[in-house]
Amino acid sequence: MHRNSIFVVAFSLYIFSATAQNTRPASPETYAATITADEMKAKMAFIASDEFAGRETGEPGQKLCADYLANHFKNLGLLPVVNGSYMQTFPLREEKNAGYSLSINGKQYQFMQDYFAFQGIPEQTYTSDKLVFVGFGINDPEVGINEYKGLDVKGKIVAFFEDEPMDKQGNSLITQSTKISEWSSDLKLKTEAAMAAGAIGIISIQKYADNDIKMYQHYIEKPKTYRGGKAVKPSFPKFYVSESVANDFFRIENKKYTVQSIKEEYRRGKRTKGFEIDIPVSVTVNTEKREITGENVLGYIEGTDLKDELVIITAHYDHLGKTDKGIYYGADDDGSGTVSLMELAEAFVAAKKAGNGPRRSILIMPVSGEEKGLLGSEYYSENPVFPLEKTVTDLNIDMIGRVDKNHEGNFNYVYVIGSDKLSTDLHNINEEQNKKHSNLELDYTFNDPKDPNQFYYRSDHYNFAKKGIPVIFYFTGVHADYHKMSDTPDKLHYGKMEKIAKHIFYTAWEIANRDERLKVY
Repeated sequence: MHRNSIFVVAFSLYIFSATAQNTRPASPETYAATITADEMKAKMAFIASDEFAGRETGEPGQKLCADYLANHFKNLGLLPVVNGSYMQTFPLREEKNAGYSLSINGKQYQFMQDYFAFQGIPEQTYTSDKLVFVGFGINDPEVGINEYKGLDVKGKIVAFFEDEPMDKQGNSLITQSTKISEWSSDLKLKTEAAMAAGAIGIISIQKYADNDIKMYQHYIEKPKTYRGGKAVKPSFPKFYVSESVANDFFRIENKKYTVQSIKEEYRRGKRTKGFEIDIPVSVTVNTEKREITGENVLGYIEGTDLKDELVIITAHYDHLGKTDKGIYYGADDDGSGTVSLMELAEAFVAAKKAGNGPRRSILIMPVSGEEKGLLGSEYYSENPVFPLEKTVTDLNIDMIGRVDKNHEGNFNYVYVIGSDKLSTDLHNINEEQNKKHSNLELDYTFNDPKDPNQFYYRSDHYNFAKKGIPVIFYFTGVHADYHKMSDTPDKLHYGKMEKIAKHIFYTAWEIANRDERLKVY
């Protein structure tokens, strides 16, 4: 009996050990192989077609795409987890400027010709009895420049040049080199300086106003969208005028003054002091309002022994819609991420059907409202279907189908952003899976906190990072067709997309199946 008991115990321990060792699913290569360039191309031809009309949030094309994605998840067998639906609908409020009227010293100027403004300025009339010119609008104690010194701008509209002062050698007076500072690239700094001084609005003098109007026409004309029922801070009034308009009010102060003559004084080493121009300025803004909705699409794959923990993979499926001039197809932005999600869902489902499903649960979530300000992912992060404390990571895919100017001819790279911000584990896993499977060039250029593009804050992963959830943003950079109607399916590199999507699958697979949850630092 004793010897038999020992045998039974030993055999039980062997079975337990074998079961524990087999908790982790088999190798993922078989399932990654279901992700193919041909399938991505076929799906892209549908998503970035005329039928979807640019997938603008709140518009019929976005609703049609949401239905398409939900049906894909249903056909694969992913579970609907929003009260029996695949859709998480969220309310939005749309505001569109319905008209402007700019008068300087009694002269009326024409919108979209002499000046322009972006959406979001509160409806009212902004008046100033004087216009105050503040040079380049800089107040930077670190470099010893305060162009507001000695000027009273409280309750007034201020005007300034869009760039920064340069000397005759082409060096910035701020950086003391040919490299421009953030005062040229980030209007927020000048806006904050004006607000701190008490101004009620700003006029930025644009060197290439005609080109700006063409480049930003979509943002100028399209409505501003806000989360419904959520209080938002109104935009500070910002207006952009041509140099021709600026010359009109400079000559009122001094007949010899022009944009060029004032900048020339800087180039000669003389810093021109700001001055008041004794002329009235009035800008009237009218708005229209509309209630709309957006939809996140949620497809759930339940895990096994660690199913209460969740790996989320996101991409935004909305884009810029259409105008009377044509459709913004949004193939790279972010059709490339959307079809990648569809392929990733197929890969995880193939594993589950083979009895090798992930230990942690997977949520495949195409979101809308990204182009309106990351609104869909923000809504989910504030109204999660699954507890955020159980959410292990968000892997976000936004624009992986093209090659940027820094990698011309190189189809084997991807920018990795955010991987080390909250978890060294996540960063290391991404690196390890790349060495083991993908052999991509992982480019961390945009992960630098000082990078002026600030991409870490500009896609849907950021709303998860704000909640303390480790994230990776996969991206291949902007290009000549970014946010243009020419971002079409025929320009994508599908083989490159396939390789990056497979890498994301391997990374997600490892996170979902490892014994330990990612450590958050």
